[in-house]
Amino acid sequence: MEYKDYYKTLGVARDAGQDEIKRVYRKLARKYHPDVNKAADAEKHFKEIGEAYEVLKDPEKRTAYDHIGASLQEGQEFRPPPDWNAGFEFSGGGFGDAKKRDAALSEVDLAAEVVTPEAARSEYGHEPR
Repeated sequence: MEYKDYYKTLGVARDAGQDEIKRVYRKLARKYHPDVNKAADAEKHFKEIGEAYEVLKDPEKRTAYDHIGASLQEGQEFRPPPDWNAGFEFSGGGFGDAKKRDAALSEVDLAAEVVTPEAARSEYGHEPR
C-alpha cells in the first residue's frame, strides 16, 4: 500500500482544526468539481481531496491515520497492520459515496454546495441572479 499525505493533499497543517479542514475541503471541492472545472485532471483531484477529507474529518480515522503515518513520507510503501480496516474504511470519497454524503448534509451544508447554471435552470427554470 502506498502512503498518501492527506494533509498535503488538502494543503493544511497536521495540527489544523476541524473547522479549517472543512473550510479548505469545501474550497477545493468547488475548485475541482468536474461540473465546474473542465481540466483533464480535475476529477482526479476531486476524488483525492474527497478521500483525504473522509479520513481527516473523522477524529477516530484521523488518529489512526496520524499514528500510522507519523514516520512515513508521501508515496512510501508500507504494510498496514492486520486490523487496519477494522471498523472503518480509508478509501472512498469521490463520486461513489456522493449519495451517502449528501444524505448526511444539513440544510446549512447544502446551501454551501456549488450550484451550476445548468442545475439552476433545471431546478428553477432560470439561471441564478
